[in-house]
Amino acid sequence: MKKYISQLMLGNIVNKTIVDRPFSEVLEAVKKSIELHDFKISVVHDIKDTFQKNNLPIGEDFEYTIIQFCNAPKAHMAVMKLSHDVGIMMPKSIVISRENGKTALRFMQMKPWMVGMMFPDIDLKPLSKKVMKALQSIVNDAIKML
Repeated sequence: MKKYISQLMLGNIVNKTIVDRPFSEVLEAVKKSIELHDFKISVVHDIKDTFQKNNLPIGEDFEYTIIQFCNAPKAHMAVMKLSHDVGIMMPKSIVISRENGKTALRFMQMKPWMVGMMFPDIDLKPLSKKVMKALQSIVNDAIKML
């Protein structure tokens, strides 16, 4: 019941695309696509490495990387002109992982109305629509590069 209500109210929060390509190729394509869309990569989190350093068990085919990225001029405008609170939505992230022998790409797909409800004092819906479109374009273009 909880899952049904969540799906009804929020839709799919996790945008997930699965491709039958090697992890390393997908990772490089996503990095390139991010830069082609005028974003700069802030951090690349290699979760596999983190788990290994902490002696946590992982499967033989386990790969999991989180790429965080930002468009500094747009982020600056949002923080300085709209609200310092919008920083909780930054930077954007795309997760690339191995799953059942395939590579998956994920990002959080916030609905513009959800963002609007989070920040009722400012109109973030137009900005949210642009950001969601950019995230989807980054993933789509990365897949085209493969």
